[in-house]
Amino acid sequence: MKLEYEVLRFIRKYNMYEEGDRVLLGVSGGRDSMVMMDILFKLKDNLSISLGVAHFNHSLRDTADEEEKFVEKECRKRSIPFYSKKMDVKTYAITNKLGIEEAARKLRYEFFNEILEAKKYNKIAIAHYSRDLSETVIYRLTKGTGIFGIAGILPIYKNVTRPILSLNFENLEKYVTINNVKYVIDESNYDTKYARNKIRHEILPKLCEINEKYEDAIFRFAEISWEYRAFLNSIYEERVWVEDNVYKFMLKSDYLDKEILRMIFLNLNELPPSKKEVEKILCMKSKGKRKINNILLKKEKNMLYISKEVNSLGGK
Repeated sequence: MKLEYEVLRFIRKYNMYEEGDRVLLGVSGGRDSMVMMDILFKLKDNLSISLGVAHFNHSLRDTADEEEKFVEKECRKRSIPFYSKKMDVKTYAITNKLGIEEAARKLRYEFFNEILEAKKYNKIAIAHYSRDLSETVIYRLTKGTGIFGIAGILPIYKNVTRPILSLNFENLEKYVTINNVKYVIDESNYDTKYARNKIRHEILPKLCEINEKYEDAIFRFAEISWEYRAFLNSIYEERVWVEDNVYKFMLKSDYLDKEILRMIFLNLNELPPSKKEVEKILCMKSKGKRKINNILLKKEKNMLYISKEVNSLGGK
């Protein structure tokens, strides 16, 4: 089977796109994103979707402008609408006291969302593949995570899709060779001062010594955890509802209470509390109150009320 049809099967399995979707592809010009663009271009009629490409120029390398022109040229060959934006990420990171990776991601997604709104796209496609998934699973394990977080990168989350997530490194390279996919090389991907690069270039090769098919093994594990997340989302819908920006959470005194509490924090765009803090919250007596950063929590019998402080919601 052609690899693009394996991708098509994966896309349909997770219902990533519906007929008429306008999908904005985040394309850097690197191998992964160029493979994604080439595959989705071939599949767009099967899927009944239309495509656009967004390229964010980070101004971090001397070749950044050339890479932008390269992506534009490849889009023009395929008659795909091209949108680009150039910003000085390094200066932004210093000014806002952020790491380079964090600043780049923040500005990149802001740009994607600007294009979504201005040009009426409704989905974003990101070129993560299974090795990225392996890195994320290992990274989160080393930093500390729960069953919900160990799922790693999801095939679809809100309006962000990852259509080539099921492709492993071997198949990605095979696709490049067979289809003569042109791409640029991002040298920062080899800099092991970044944690993810250290995992990719130093840790994953060790896993390969144990199991050459470790990518596929971790992917199968991730699929199981995605099923768990789907189950947990259904329980969340039963136990949580929102009124006037207050999350009302019906406690059942079971393990899922902990997971749902973490999900509420994520939905409030806040880092979930630690395992110890979660236990303290759930063990509060009726009428008990707690505050974590700008999150207010109040318990009444078997109900937990969670909200952000008024000023964090735009009040005074």
